[in-house]
Amino acid sequence: MKLEKSFSLPTLLSVFLHGTLLVLFLGNWDFLKSKEEPYKPHYVTATLVDLKPKAKAAPQQTKEQILDSKAYEDLKNNKKQDEQRRKEAEALVQSQKEQQAKAAEAEKQKQQKIKDEQAKAAKAKAVQTEAEKKKKAEEEAKRKAEALKKTKREQEAEEEQRRIQAARQEEEKHIADSNDDANVKSYNELLSERVAQNWSRPPSARAGMVAVFNIDMLPNGQVIGVQLAKSSGNSAFDNAAEQAIKKVERFVEIKDVPIDVFERNFRHFQFAFNPEDLRQ
Repeated sequence: MKLEKSFSLPTLLSVFLHGTLLVLFLGNWDFLKSKEEPYKPHYVTATLVDLKPKAKAAPQQTKEQILDSKAYEDLKNNKKQDEQRRKEAEALVQSQKEQQAKAAEAEKQKQQKIKDEQAKAAKAKAVQTEAEKKKKAEEEAKRKAEALKKTKREQEAEEEQRRIQAARQEEEKHIADSNDDANVKSYNELLSERVAQNWSRPPSARAGMVAVFNIDMLPNGQVIGVQLAKSSGNSAFDNAAEQAIKKVERFVEIKDVPIDVFERNFRHFQFAFNPEDLRQ
């Protein structure tokens, strides 16, 4: 037990190595002087016998060896860690690049999708706008056509109405003119009778004699002017006829004539005097 406590395995190994070197040195001093015979080292095997059998301990390394081994292991571990970090960094960079590429591709697809949707929406809107424009144009054309038809119908109706009105007016005018002519003729005959009643036949008067006078008259029938327009060729006949017209003075029946008829036929008119007793 005391031996176990006094010596340890490293100490024994150190003593063994020093003893071996000493034996080799003392037994072969002359190996430096002559090289004729090769030196054959003698090896001494020293064995440490433990009184009690026990588990053989592993050789203990020196402090320097332990430090060198630790430093080597640390270096090796550091290199592994650096390599691992490098790989991890590269993997991280690669992953970031892939993520960025995926994000860029996704963004590109997103923007392309937005553009496609916008283009689709714009196309749909353009189609809708064109359809609405076409529909509006068709409705406007239809409205104009209807308005044109309506205007044409109204114009045709107005034209027909004007034709009817014109025909009616023409008919009324014809009737009025016929009535006026009849009235004028009647009044002329009546005036001729009045003048004949005031006429004194001169001895020189002959059959077929006619004297034409321009007469001015007021609407009340008052004769205000008598002038010979065409002589009968016999002055006595002409003078007798003029005196007969002037004696009428006022042709009272003329007041019943419509004013327009009076203005056209009796305001200024010619009167041909041809008494019945001189007519052929």
